[in-house]
Amino acid sequence: MPDYDAVIGIDEPALNEVIRSVYDATHDLLLTGSLPIALPALSVTRIDYDLATVPVVTLAPSAEVRDWHRALLGDIAGGSAEQAAVTASRASFELLVPRVDLRFHYADGDPTEFQASLHAGLQMIVESGGVLTADLVTARIDVPGNPALTQIVNRGVVPELVRLIEQNFLRQLRIPPLGLGTLQIAPPVVATGEGRLLATTALQPHLPGTAPLAGAWPERKVFVAVRAPMLNQLLDNAAAAYPVTGDWSAQIRLLPVDVTVSAEYTARFSDFSLDVVPGQNGRLRGTARIDVDLHLWAKPVGWSFDGTATAHPTVRVTASVGAANEVVLKLDRLESVTFDFDFNGVPAFLDNVLRTVVNALAPVLTAAAEGQIARMPPQPVTRIPDLRIPLDEATVVVTLQDVQITTLSTPDDKICLATTGGVTMRTEAFPTTSRG
Repeated sequence: MPDYDAVIGIDEPALNEVIRSVYDATHDLLLTGSLPIALPALSVTRIDYDLATVPVVTLAPSAEVRDWHRALLGDIAGGSAEQAAVTASRASFELLVPRVDLRFHYADGDPTEFQASLHAGLQMIVESGGVLTADLVTARIDVPGNPALTQIVNRGVVPELVRLIEQNFLRQLRIPPLGLGTLQIAPPVVATGEGRLLATTALQPHLPGTAPLAGAWPERKVFVAVRAPMLNQLLDNAAAAYPVTGDWSAQIRLLPVDVTVSAEYTARFSDFSLDVVPGQNGRLRGTARIDVDLHLWAKPVGWSFDGTATAHPTVRVTASVGAANEVVLKLDRLESVTFDFDFNGVPAFLDNVLRTVVNALAPVLTAAAEGQIARMPPQPVTRIPDLRIPLDEATVVVTLQDVQITTLSTPDDKICLATTGGVTMRTEAFPTTSRG
């Protein structure tokens, strides 16, 4: 069974909706224009182009990218080139522009118009720091019924179109790594297939496996699903910054005198072990560990002892969506807090006194721990980042809307806390500057 702690994914309908939105916003600025290409053999001086229809992606490994890898690896990998190419292309996919309008301008005579289609093979690349980028590996134009012109266009036009696509789109599309609080996570592993793209990661030092592509993943949405081990580590790290410190004192009658017993304590939370509550989206329940260091002393008798206390309470946690579509965890409350005490070097004749002290101190520690849990701020889990495409006078921002928290059971039976959202787009105009 693949080992992973988080997965981010999107399917073809959601991704094609993103592409449609970006196409509508950028077509007139970036997807139509002229290429200063000269083809002396045909007396061509300029070629106009227009990506006249919305591009469509197919989220499955691209045969053309696989063949490109196989050709590249042929001399190196020998007989294993085929399998190596399949592995190398597992994060690839295909993009089709069904209609590309081309107009050839000549030194003499009227322009000639052609309709063609653009076929591209792209591959997701994991760069340093876990940043995901899309690499345009192969591209070709097909002019139906005209193989000679198809060859000419692929030699003369395609390199310039590739340059424009890379410069205006792909260089801008840098998907930052999945933010997961303070956790150190492994670089993602990306795969396409079954009409979806999935990127998995795991807590370091583990390396993630590939999540199964087939099965009941969220449809027509972008999603991030996080398993309990990652949430547990997040809470462990967060709670370590909120120890509980305090003091306590009480008078105890110890014939023939009254003794004032005092204590100083420091309590720490750790070992969170949560499970997603089925059917209650955003609710988690589990256990944690509370370790208390104690120092007791008594006056006027001069006794002094050190000890510890340990509890394994039930923990209730709620996940919600905060500002900027950020998912946060809030520790709601502790339940069933029962401390076990252990003191060093206490004489047997003080057992009754110590029992009295413990009975009085336990509810103090419980109240202190519960109060600290209530005061802990919500802890950030993750946020699906916006995609930003800078244009000359504005920036196209692709972001999520209607973000929801759900419980997700993956096809390989992993229970996850999932964030899902539909895709929307907006443009942000650059601020104008006045001239004096």
